[in-house]
Amino acid sequence: MNIHLEADYKSHTAFNPIYRFGGQLIAVELLTHFSHSTANVAIPQELLLPQLNTDQRILLLQNQINCIERHADFFSQERVKVTLKIDELLAQTILDSEFLSRKLDALAWLELEISESFTDLKLGKDHPGLMALSERFDLSLANYGAGKAPSKAVYDNLFSRIKLDKGFIQHNINRISFQPFISTLLEHIKPHCQQVIVQGVDDITGLEKVSRYQFDGIQSALFSPVTGESLSSLIVPPKELTGEAM
Repeated sequence: MNIHLEADYKSHTAFNPIYRFGGQLIAVELLTHFSHSTANVAIPQELLLPQLNTDQRILLLQNQINCIERHADFFSQERVKVTLKIDELLAQTILDSEFLSRKLDALAWLELEISESFTDLKLGKDHPGLMALSERFDLSLANYGAGKAPSKAVYDNLFSRIKLDKGFIQHNINRISFQPFISTLLEHIKPHCQQVIVQGVDDITGLEKVSRYQFDGIQSALFSPVTGESLSSLIVPPKELTGEAM
């Protein structure tokens, strides 16, 4: 897909795995990056998205939906969720388009993921757009703990999955206070979602440390993204989680 802004960009997709600590694949995050037609530079979706107009955002969503649909058998047979990142612009695009909403409705294994920087997330269920999304789709919250918004939306039970912020974990994991703080945090938020995922743990030492807590899964640079054609390779438990790399 080419998006014409000041120059042409081509999109590339991959799937980033989320595992239980026992090695079971529970979800993948759809990653979309763009490359400039004249330079070998990868640009994350969140950086380019604000420059897109409504038609271009719809085109992007349609291509992402098509990518997910091509691998429907995998998600259905393996009972693996697929997460699609959106911001407030894409959220409004979805809510304004019955065609897109119906297309997304048909993807039973889909989650829409927003971050703590989502505009007016602090309103929780009093946010009309966020409430409309949560009533129609499963929602995931990324970067929880980044300090961008209070926890009202979490305590309003709007999210099925909550991912802790990478920077938050990396900043605190080696502190003496990490154990009591994480234990208390999990005690408070786990009743308000189905899963809590830890991020930002990118070495074996950190993996051993966080595996002691009641996290439901991990997303880490230890586990590389794959193309759609290689999704089945993610079913094999990573050696880092089976003890072979420890």
